[in-house]
Amino acid sequence: MTLADKYGLLDATHYASHGGAFPLRVAGAGTIGAVTVSGLRQRDDHQFVVEALCAVLGADFGALTLVHA
Repeated sequence: MTLADKYGLLDATHYASHGGAFPLRVAGAGTIGAVTVSGLRQRDDHQFVVEALCAVLGADFGALTLVHA
């Protein structure tokens, strides 16, 4: 399914489905925002966000990191 099909985007040339964005969800409140990084490979963009959030929240990045294939 394309982004145009799924979301009804009229000009899908302005959108891309790539990694690097991470939703910010709060228990009881839902999604309140997102952190987005761009410039590295998709997977590295995502990892960068996870590592930064772990540093801010004091979480163990090693337990949350993606396994590289």
